[in-house]
Parts: sequence; structure tokens; C-alpha cells
Amino acid sequence: MKRKSVVIGAVIAMVTIASVYFFTRPALLGNMAHNYTEQTTQNAKFSFAGEANERIKFSFKSKVESGNLDMVLYDSQGNIVYTLDKAKSLEAFYTLKASGTYALEAICNNFTGKYEVKVFEAN
Repeated sequence: MKRKSVVIGAVIAMVTIASVYFFTRPALLGNMAHNYTEQTTQNAKFSFAGEANERIKFSFKSKVESGNLDMVLYDSQGNIVYTLDKAKSLEAFYTLKASGTYALEAICNNFTGKYEVKVFEAN
């Protein structure tokens, strides 16, 4: 009987931990990933809605074999508001200045390699 109580307690603890994670995890605003085996010059982007003073998190991984890769965030007027540092792997944060639609663009110039970027709410 004592063993059954321990098992029930463990199950309740696991369900509680999973529930807390599920309800508090950061919301994914968007992502993109590409793998180029031949040199390419093109851009890819996605958009997301943001609120003034909202903090966002970038999770970025890349393997640049040749060429250039720039990750640039634009506001709803098309102004560059943030550029991710070039790195193999990074997590960076940015606080949005105004409400509106933001776009994250991957700018590839004679690029060979791969990248993956995810944007989350970080408030």
C-alpha cells in the first residue's frame, strides 16, 4: 500500500511539472530553417505581430560554409531595428519599441550552409 502511494505521488508530481511547463513556456512567434548545398543569393523571411515593450528571444544556429548570412529584424515601416550577431549558435533578446508587424529576414549572399532561427515571446 505504501508503494502505491509513492507511485501516485510521483505521477502527480510529474503531471504538475508538465502542466506548469506547458502553461508558462514561451510562445513561438515564428521560425525558419534552410540548408543550401550550392551557393545561393536570396532572401527568406517571416512576419509576426508584436506589442510595444514586448521582449522577444531569438534562438539562432548556423553553419556558414561560404558566403554571407545576415539576420535582420524590420519594424512595420520597413526600418531595420535589430541585426543578429554572426555566430554558430546564439540566444539574443530584443525589446520591441512599438506595436505592429515585425519581419525577420535571412539575407543570403553567395551563401552555402544551413541556418535555423526561432523567435519567441520572452516576457
